Amino acid sequence: MVGEWGLADWAIVILDAIAIVIVILFLRKKIKSKLKEVELRQDFHLQQKKAARLDEKSNPPRD
Repeated sequence: MVGEWGLADWAIVILDAIAIVIVILFLRKKIKSKLKEVELRQDFHLQQKKAARLDEKSNPPRD
């Protein structure tokens, strides 16, 4: 079957392989950037909670 392929068939296979590599690299980059964004958001919220706890300790609520 592969022995019967012409030049156009091989060109299509090579272009498909290149396209798959490009898509995989793009998706990896996109996923890594989203994970970085989530980590930054989590760090920000943890800092906010920590600051809120410190404020509560230094300024206890008055009744």
